Amino acid sequence: MTLSSLLPLSLLALATCGDASHLRLSGRLESTSPGTSLLDNNMDIVYMTNVTLNGTSFSVMIDTGSSDLWVSSPVPGAVSQNYSASVSYAIGSAEGTVMSATLDFAGFSIDDQFFFVAPNASSLRGGASGLIGLGPSSSSVVRFLGNSSASNPPLDRIFTSNSSVSPFLTVLLQRANDPDEPFPGNLSIGEVLPDYQDILNQPRLPVTISPINGSQHWQTLLDFNGIIGPNGTQIGIKTQVPGVQTQNATVVFDTGFSFSQVPPYVAEALYSNIPGAKLINVSDGAQAWQLDCDQEINATFLFGGVEFPIHPLDLNLDIGAEDDKGNPQCVGGFQGISFDVAQANANTTVYDMILGMSFLRNAYMLVNFGNMLNTTTNPSTSTAYIQLLSITNATRAAQDFTNVRKKSSAHTISNSSKSWLIGLVAGIGLSYILA
Repeated sequence: MTLSSLLPLSLLALATCGDASHLRLSGRLESTSPGTSLLDNNMDIVYMTNVTLNGTSFSVMIDTGSSDLWVSSPVPGAVSQNYSASVSYAIGSAEGTVMSATLDFAGFSIDDQFFFVAPNASSLRGGASGLIGLGPSSSSVVRFLGNSSASNPPLDRIFTSNSSVSPFLTVLLQRANDPDEPFPGNLSIGEVLPDYQDILNQPRLPVTISPINGSQHWQTLLDFNGIIGPNGTQIGIKTQVPGVQTQNATVVFDTGFSFSQVPPYVAEALYSNIPGAKLINVSDGAQAWQLDCDQEINATFLFGGVEFPIHPLDLNLDIGAEDDKGNPQCVGGFQGISFDVAQANANTTVYDMILGMSFLRNAYMLVNFGNMLNTTTNPSTSTAYIQLLSITNATRAAQDFTNVRKKSSAHTISNSSKSWLIGLVAGIGLSYILA
């Protein structure tokens, strides 16, 4: 068995994008309550939370695109399970011996939680000392090899052992150094953050079933032609996923991707007509849309008939770079990639786009696990669903963009800096099992 990711992994060190404009909500959590965990935001590139294993604390990256827990250093008193696990990405990997220990996470204590220790992991960034996968158990390597419910991922263990906990996860990502929202974000288990209760009234977007086992993600359908680009222009998009009964594009939501990944023609529609925009070669055939930092770009995504405007600061990301003439240069937050090629090793296309941090900073997300708990195979039908609550005020966001970019600074970009953008993915997840 091998485990591979579907996309290149390029873990960047971007500069902060500055202020953000979320819908103003009062009474934000200043400390964790049972079922919630505050997040640490490292420059809008990596979001982390704290867990403890047998009392030893680890700062772990949160990743809705994978399903395993691992840490980079030994845990005192942990018990070996006598097998090893390996999670590989196109750039970076983690492997080690599977152990068990008491896990404390988001107010829950889980005895004998399986995880693995990866002292030589090459996919750690932002000061993290591990990763917690928040995806379906059918995509967990530890669960697949352990072949028992005892080896389930942490969330499955919580939900299956306590019927009083509703089987859903919520994620709220904020922008770094945002004076309006001083908290980096929140993750909650089985409860909704107090000032975001309206998410429960949003459309339930069914989680679609991946055509291959081990490649299940938190994915749903975009509305038909559900992207509105600059100047209100509709961007047509049709699915490449075989065997589906609709032309709607399949979208994966993944907190492990800094840049959202879209078909190249969608990225072209977003950026090609922006003054000064150009598609540059980065490395190894990878390309990136380069933009003048003062170019405000508008786009909206539609799910369940609801509009989700994207903040211009997420569409045009400041990486602290300059061109040869000293002009500040930014990159598009939604970059093009050919998913049929990227997923060639799966012998099929299983989704059409990945909406990562650049989208998720504009929507509060709830994932109900439904019948995707405690399983090593994808169900034939799904009762799992996703709800999204828009948290970006488009009018205020436009003003924020003007204020931020007028006072932004930049740094010279070198050829070595360009290599950061290989694949344009600061992604941790989107791994799948090949048996």
